[in-house]
This record gives sequence, C-alpha cells and structure tokens, in this order.
Amino acid sequence: MMNEVGIYLNCDKSDSVEMAAKCIRYLRRRGIQVALLNHQMEPDGDPGVSIYSKDEFYKKPDCIVVLGGDGTLLSVARASCIYDMPLFGINLGKLGFLTEGEASNYEHLLEALCDGEFFLEKRMMLSSSIHRPNGKCETFLALNDVLVKNTGFRMMDIKAYAGKEGENMIDFFRADGMIIASPTGSTAYSLAAGGPVVAPGTDVMIVNPICPHRLHDRAYVIAAEEDITIRFDERERDIIVSFDGQNIIPIGARDEVIVKKAPYTANLVRLNNVNFYDRLRKKLSDDVLSNISNKDRR
Repeated sequence: MMNEVGIYLNCDKSDSVEMAAKCIRYLRRRGIQVALLNHQMEPDGDPGVSIYSKDEFYKKPDCIVVLGGDGTLLSVARASCIYDMPLFGINLGKLGFLTEGEASNYEHLLEALCDGEFFLEKRMMLSSSIHRPNGKCETFLALNDVLVKNTGFRMMDIKAYAGKEGENMIDFFRADGMIIASPTGSTAYSLAAGGPVVAPGTDVMIVNPICPHRLHDRAYVIAAEEDITIRFDERERDIIVSFDGQNIIPIGARDEVIVKKAPYTANLVRLNNVNFYDRLRKKLSDDVLSNISNKDRR
C-alpha cells in the first residue's frame, strides 16, 4: 500500500515539470501523499504535497517516481540505495532501458503502482575506492559502471588484478581505458565496447578494456566476491575515473582504483514479468529503428 510517493524531476528536461504536475494530480486523486525534493518544483498549496530535504526525500516515501531517462535513474539510484528505496522510472529520455514505461502511458503506470501490482527487481551496485599514496581514500557508488581513461585520448598502460588484496594479476592492458561494469552496466558502455551481455541477476563484474592494442584482449567476467584493483604505469597522466558516466574524479598514476560489489542494491519497480531478454531485444531494436528514422528525416 502506497501512503506517500516521491517524485524526482530531471530539471534539464522541459517536459519534466509538466509530467510531474500530472503525476501529482493523479496521486492526490487517489489520496496518496506526494513528496518533492527541495528546489525542484514549487507546490501549488496542496497540503498533501510536502517539500523534503535531500536526506528526507530519499528515505521517507514508500517509493520514488523518477521522471527522466536512464541517466536520471542512475543518479537517483546512487543517492537512494543506502535507504533501500524502490525506484519507479517513467521515461522522458531516449532508450529508457532501466525505466518501466513511457510518459504517454503515465496514468496506467501510476494506477498499477498505487494498486500494488508490481514487484521489485534488485540490481547489484558497485562500490569503488580511490586510494591515494598519502593514505587518503574516497569511495563512490555506481549502478552501471566505473570507467578509467585519460583526458588526452592516449592509450594507457593498465594492470588489472583480482582478489581481496589485489594478489592475482588478471592481465596487463594497453588500451584507451578500462570499464568495470555490473550486470546492469553490461548493456551500456561495456556493450558498446564489445563486452558481453550479462543477465541482471548474475553476481559478477565485467573487466573490459576499451580498444585494446592486442587483438586477443577481451573482456573478463569476474565473480562478485573478488575485488578488482586497477593500477597504472607511473608515466601515465591526466587520468580520470567516472562513475555511471556522471561523477568524474581526476587521479594520479600512483593512485589505485579498487572496485567491489557494493553492500547496497538498486530496487527497480517492475509492473509485469517481461523477461530481461525480451526487454533487451525490444529496447535495442527500438533504438536502432529510431536512429534509422532520424537519419532519414535529416
């Protein structure tokens, strides 16, 4: 039973505020309280609509409706996963692989949500630590992937290790960069870089070099119980690490990047039992057809 539903807007999308207003009206007609994140949208005076701070917003509602595309949902997943918050994506973007439905069908989607006709699909997340030579350590979360590359578009010398202490060397790579992806991220950048498609319930990580120099270099699929440690040649410079392609952190050649399975999961609201392979086939086929159609129009 939904008593309170949060609505998260992608403020960069012009139709997000309009869609949020429609969702608020529908939810209020159903007698459900609505929570908004501070500064995203002004309420219209309805006492059933509350404005929350960031911490309150991500832990108090029963569910958060995310209005945007996959990038928006990735951002909300990183912020809310520590509270085990269910996320219900309504797509205002292009592919919308992680979202559950399109904006044009929002009333049907919200009806199913309010009536409890859904289940939760748990997705493994990644925890990535940057270890500095001075002993400092920063930790970041990702749902899709952790990317290591340099900003100068140069090939890099990268060593990848597996194991809790980085004791088992996977291989030395000379490549444009390295992607460490979760099963969810296997259908994102890693797939474009030639990596395998991995079913979302699988407990693994993918270590995928980008455009490797050696023709025999391929992606590795590593058990999630292993830690993945990335080290660099001391001559490397201008290195960055990005998390879900959104948080970007500059690092040095003597820094280590360690990626492991996070203690949190992203909880995606699903309305029907469309299996992963049907969803993948439909979404990727729709994306290809859309691109062809857009080229024809140009």
